[in-house]
Amino acid sequence: MTTYRAYQLDARRRILTASWVEAANDSEAKAKAAEDLCEEDIPSVELWQATRLVDEITCEDDGEA
Repeated sequence: MTTYRAYQLDARRRILTASWVEAANDSEAKAKAAEDLCEEDIPSVELWQATRLVDEITCEDDGEA
């Protein structure tokens, strides 16, 4: 398992929270971060593995306005 760090960002791209994510590979880590950290009022999540930016996940609303 590889350890990743995920950061919930606000609309100004400031870090709100940071969480550890354990996953076998980048794809699994992205899926876990999106599922666990995309919440209401969280526009994006950055996923890092050490000093490497793995992905910036855009959190989308499931419902319609």
